[in-house]
Amino acid sequence: MIKTPFKTQGFTLLEVLIALAILAILMASTIKITANNISNLVYLENKTLAAIIASNHEVAMRLTAAKPESLEGWDQMAGRRWYWTLKRRLSGIEGVLNYRIEVFLEGDKEPLVSLISTMIQTP
Repeated sequence: MIKTPFKTQGFTLLEVLIALAILAILMASTIKITANNISNLVYLENKTLAAIIASNHEVAMRLTAAKPESLEGWDQMAGRRWYWTLKRRLSGIEGVLNYRIEVFLEGDKEPLVSLISTMIQTP
C-alpha cells in the first residue's frame, strides 16, 4: 500500500475571517442604506398627503362664492391629523386674489407644504 502525501483542501482560518469581515461591512452598509430609504419614504409619504390636503382646500376655495380673509382647520387622512391654514394675500391686481395654503402634520412647527393659488374674484 502506497501512502499519498497529505493534501490540503478548503480555506485557511485567516481566509475565512477576512471573508467574514468583508461580509459584515457589506451587511452593515446595506442596513444603513435601507434605514435611510425607509426614513425618506415616510417623509415623502407625509409630503404627498400634505400636498393632497392643500390641493383639496384650493379646489374647495375655488368652488365657493365666499372668499374669506383666512381659514384654518384640521383634517384626518391616512391615520394622521393635519392642521391647515389658508390666508389671503395682496395681489396688486383688481379682482385677483392670492391665497397661501399651508399644511402641517400634527405637532410640527414648519409646514410640509405651502401652496400659493391665484383666483379671480367673481362678482
